Amino acid sequence: MNHSSDIVSEALFQSLIEQPPLLADLPEATTFPCKSLVLPRESCTLNLQQKLGHLYEDALAVLLESTPRYDVLAKGLPIRQDAGHTLGELDYLLRDLVSERTIHLELAVKFYLAVETESGLRLPGPDARDHYFRKLEKMRSHQLVLLDKVDKFRDLLPEPFREQEIDVQQLVHGCIFNHVQATAPVQAEFLNPNGRRGKWLHVGECAEYFGENNLLKIIPKPLWPAPMKIIAGLELEKWKPDEKMDRCVMVLADKDHCPYFIAPNGYPFNREGRP
Repeated sequence: MNHSSDIVSEALFQSLIEQPPLLADLPEATTFPCKSLVLPRESCTLNLQQKLGHLYEDALAVLLESTPRYDVLAKGLPIRQDAGHTLGELDYLLRDLVSERTIHLELAVKFYLAVETESGLRLPGPDARDHYFRKLEKMRSHQLVLLDKVDKFRDLLPEPFREQEIDVQQLVHGCIFNHVQATAPVQAEFLNPNGRRGKWLHVGECAEYFGENNLLKIIPKPLWPAPMKIIAGLELEKWKPDEKMDRCVMVLADKDHCPYFIAPNGYPFNREGRP
């Protein structure tokens, strides 16, 4: 990727503040008010040489530290039952200085492609072994209720937090991609109806759908969550059709302001990404 770390970092900060969350409120956790976040006053460069999820966690940590409303008490806090067993990890533990409440905040950045099958709707990720319903179940049954599980033995928490009431909030960013032939936007339990939406198609459908003269540009993975107004202003590498592609590629189409995923022809049932 040829873009400077400063440009990508700024795009991720903007995405966390501006982009609508992928999930609505859950029974276990309300949605974190991302509009309350404040950009850092000085330029801050993130480490782009890491997985997107970790990069996004670092970006949110910068914003939380830059926002006077929040006091970051801990990040990536492991909850260990004994020396050999970790029950889980709290992404962030915050103090909201406005409400005077302590918050356990879980963050995720996810992208899912809507696939209609004879057995119903599937929402696999670019790696089809990941899918929306599995992630949702994991959050609701484990990540967001971790403090309920340790409530019987709060001595597992660091001492300053053992006697505090702790609210649970979640912030899941990303995008749902409807197939280009879909007649209506996909709907699934707890999806934010105002969340970000894109389109997807198999590589073998590209020539007919886009035509020969439509310029497609690759959106690098660190920029997948970024607002389209930022992506559209960047110089991006041209995508060259490849019928042998073995992974999903996110692209920007000429004169179209939504992201596209181009998937291998066998997706989501190909060998590389079996649901």
